[in-house]
Amino acid sequence: MIREKKIKFAKLLLALSLVLILTGIGLHLDEEKSLNLTTKTHMIGELSQQDISITTTDDPIGEDITSNNNTSQTEKTTPETKTPPVENINPTTKEAASDNSPPVTIQDTNNTLRNSLQNQYGITIRYGAETNGYMVAGLTTNHLTDPNRINEILNTLNVALSHYPSGIFTETKQAGYTLTIYLIKSYSQNNVTGITDSTTKNILISLATDFSFEESLYHEVYHYLEKYMYAKGANYTTWNSLNPPEFSYGKTNSNLSYTTANNPNSYFVNNYAQTDQYEDRASTFEYMMDDVEASCLTTGTTIWKKAKYICEQIDAVFQSVSPTVTEYWERFIYN
Repeated sequence: MIREKKIKFAKLLLALSLVLILTGIGLHLDEEKSLNLTTKTHMIGELSQQDISITTTDDPIGEDITSNNNTSQTEKTTPETKTPPVENINPTTKEAASDNSPPVTIQDTNNTLRNSLQNQYGITIRYGAETNGYMVAGLTTNHLTDPNRINEILNTLNVALSHYPSGIFTETKQAGYTLTIYLIKSYSQNNVTGITDSTTKNILISLATDFSFEESLYHEVYHYLEKYMYAKGANYTTWNSLNPPEFSYGKTNSNLSYTTANNPNSYFVNNYAQTDQYEDRASTFEYMMDDVEASCLTTGTTIWKKAKYICEQIDAVFQSVSPTVTEYWERFIYN
């Protein structure tokens, strides 16, 4: 009798295991169906929110990427603020150091600056050999080895992060949305400028420093902030009403883009913004953070309306953002 009960129990466990296996296969098939063939990104979870965002450019590395104001992406970066190599340090400074103190190297300077940024903003920054072997979205990466270039990027990052409210990254981190930034040289697909991996709440942004760094940073950081914003109830339900009638994301029309049509009344800042609504907002935010106001952000234009919509959602979500303060990204919108 006991033996028969054991046999029945074993059969029951076997049947339950088969059910779980079949369920897992079904879930996997559903997940594969959420592959976005237009952007080649994989959306896990809600289909309305991309979890891996790949930002690309059609322009090859090394050529100027110009907009209608004839300013190249390279020219838009913050002026170089390189820390001089050790051999260029004033000799009197060296003599003032203790004989027992090791010489200050550019690597030491970079690590000190990196630690300062991490402590100030509550983020994690990785570069050099620390990113060696990193793969994302099926792409391999080439790590950044030049210490002087690393120093230049860290100084640019320092300035760029100062344009955000002091508590905004603390707010996201306290809600469990951590941010890690990988500073890499390039991806195996050479037109990729940055990738935001938000498949978990531990979000990782990787940036190809062969391209204009600031633009990529602002674009990817917006993806990070919007991930948090959606979790906190951000609402872009009427976003598509700002697009042309019958327009569908994923089909590029250069006549609708500011950079190609040279029209301040364009619907999109560039062709890449036509990928989907998430890239549309991130690309628009990138322009909002630019050093120079683009004419497409003139009050009353469609892109200005999109930018204002973004500002309103950020104001509504973040406690560290005050509606009575004009934030850096709002200076062209509320002027």
